[in-house]
Amino acid sequence: MSSAADNAYWGDFGEQWVQVVASGAKILHGRPLTLDFEKADVELVLRELTPGTAYPTVKAQVKTTVTARMTDAGDLVYDLDVTTYELLRRTDHAVRRVLVVVSLPEGEAAKVRVTEDGTLLVGRAHWISLEGAPPTTNTSTVSVTLPASQAVDPEGLRRLLLQHGVRTPTPVADVDPWSGGADDV
Repeated sequence: MSSAADNAYWGDFGEQWVQVVASGAKILHGRPLTLDFEKADVELVLRELTPGTAYPTVKAQVKTTVTARMTDAGDLVYDLDVTTYELLRRTDHAVRRVLVVVSLPEGEAAKVRVTEDGTLLVGRAHWISLEGAPPTTNTSTVSVTLPASQAVDPEGLRRLLLQHGVRTPTPVADVDPWSGGADDV
C-alpha cells in the first residue's frame, strides 16, 4: 500500500533522477520555484547560444511511476491527470513546458544499485511536449504515449532543449488596421 508520503518521496526521486542525468549531460538544472504552483518541477537550461536564442530553457513536469506501460516499440504509456494535461497543452507559456515520465522498476530496493564499479541509478525516462494537444472530455486521466525516441539521456535532453527551449514567434491576430473601422470615410 502506498501512502502520500511514499508518493512524495518517489516524486522527489524522479525529479532528482532527471537532474542527475542533466548534470551528467552538462545541462543546467534546478527548481523553477519554491512552490509547485505552475506544475513545473525541474527547469533545464542548455548553456549555449543557438540561432535566435541564448540559453534554451524548458520547464519539465516530472511524474514518477512503477505502473507505466511499455509498448512493443519501447514507448511509455502513462495515465496523466487531466489538470496537468490541460496545463501542459497550453500554447501561451513564456517558458515552454514538457512532461517527463520516470518509469522505475517495482520493489523498494530496486531504485538504486551499488556495485563494485559504482552506483547505478535505475529506471528509464521519456519526454513529450503536449503543447497544442487537443482538449479532453475525460474527467480524471488522459493516456499519454511518450515515444521511445525521446529518451531522457544526454542526447535526448539536448534535442529537447533545441526543439522546445528556443524562441518561437508570437502569434499575431490577422487584423487589417486600414479597413473596417468606424473612421472609414
